Amino acid sequence: MAKLTLLDMVQNILSAMESDQVNSIDDTVESIQVAEFVRESFYDLMTQREWPFLRAKGTLVGLGDTTKPTHMRLPETVNKLYWIKYNGKEVIWMEPKDFDDMIEARVESAGVVDANGYVVNADPVYWTSYDDSTIVFDGYNSSVDSTLQTSKSSAYMLNTAIWIHDDTFVPSMPEKFFPTLLAEAKSTCFVNLKQQANRREERRAQRGRVELRNGVWRNEAGEAKYNGKVNYGR
Repeated sequence: MAKLTLLDMVQNILSAMESDQVNSIDDTVESIQVAEFVRESFYDLMTQREWPFLRAKGTLVGLGDTTKPTHMRLPETVNKLYWIKYNGKEVIWMEPKDFDDMIEARVESAGVVDANGYVVNADPVYWTSYDDSTIVFDGYNSSVDSTLQTSKSSAYMLNTAIWIHDDTFVPSMPEKFFPTLLAEAKSTCFVNLKQQANRREERRAQRGRVELRNGVWRNEAGEAKYNGKVNYGR
């Protein structure tokens, strides 16, 4: 099945239910409801696992706050963080308590370690997070920058799925996901709008979920490598 627009899916489902056809998802009360069920099915499918196509390399958000020069933030569109590099070098994750113990054990030294225990003459080596949003590093090079910089950060992240409720919207996912999404939405619409089960679509949806679980990666080596232990998740 080729990739489908939201309108394509709504029209397909309305036809299967023998309902009035539409030219826009907003044309009838029923088409509006069907479009909403497609959206719900999409998000339900996206939350089933850490889909590879939602992973991407990006940057952290620099705060530009000189009172917290070692702090950065995860972009709002990120659900999980796998690794971080700064200035091309990997920064090592530490548990919050271990990180805190390390910082507190450091002795203040002019131009090397500040009064709070953060290194001020070198790029960070370790990082942690206390609130699942702000990334705290153990130091920065104050002779080069007043705070850690977005442009020098690099991270491998799991992004949130994006939905635009519009006729022409095509979900940003692999083509092989569309039959499962359509089957899930169609099954849901039959139950909620027609008060009857559609066993055929239910079986198709279930079969699609199994196939996706077993063959989600196009890169054969990716499954084992990126579905094991990860560094950090929101």
